[in-house]
Amino acid sequence: MDAATGTEEVRRIAVITGASRGIGAAIAHRLASDGARPILVARDAQRLGQLAEELAAAEPVVVPTDLSSREAIDALIAFVSERFGRVDILINNAGVLPRAQRVERIAHEDWEKVVALNLTAPWHLSAGLAGLMPRGSVVVNLSSTAAFYPSRGLAAYNVSKAALVMLTRCCALEWAARGVRVVGIAPGKVSTEMVAPILEYLDTHGEAVNPLGRVAEPEEVASLVSYLVSEAATFVTGAVFPIDGGELCGIAASGG
Repeated sequence: MDAATGTEEVRRIAVITGASRGIGAAIAHRLASDGARPILVARDAQRLGQLAEELAAAEPVVVPTDLSSREAIDALIAFVSERFGRVDILINNAGVLPRAQRVERIAHEDWEKVVALNLTAPWHLSAGLAGLMPRGSVVVNLSSTAAFYPSRGLAAYNVSKAALVMLTRCCALEWAARGVRVVGIAPGKVSTEMVAPILEYLDTHGEAVNPLGRVAEPEEVASLVSYLVSEAATFVTGAVFPIDGGELCGIAASGG
């Protein structure tokens, strides 16, 4: 209830993919604390259930979904449409980091798996929910610093994340006229299960993780998301924000 007006405040509906762990779970916690009602999406129903218990006060809704499946995404879109009729915030966070392989050794099905989850799913979900987004809605796509430089053995990942940056810009351009903002975030090394093998490799080879010399915590990424979907960022769209401890600066300074 808004004390000033005596009217009930409308809570924003926030769909968060990859919400069961890491950055996604941190974003769910932050947006819930900001007053949004989180729709938690991931494959791991058990972890989603545990997260929902932690966020009980925000009345979260758990929707176990395999985002690599076209049919599953369509079912998710239909559920959100029928249950809520609108989406105010969409966080495309779900993604996969494959094991390192040289370009010529990547199996066709492995390439398709990475692209399906990292690129096709954000496009499909964003496009499918676009008609439910009122003026003032925001889409946040979680890309990666890997979108901006090549990595040996991770061609599918880097390509998918680079394409997600361009998808962000295209959607921002097309949807700006109706007041829907689309922004991207490019995290560097974050303390998550997915990034753990990379951190172990860097440690083994004595390589600096970034100029600041530490990894980010998921909550730091969530804080940036909170700002970008807030009223403080209403003039921001089409931009992609690195949050990387200076990683991209360091690569540029070293000549790659």
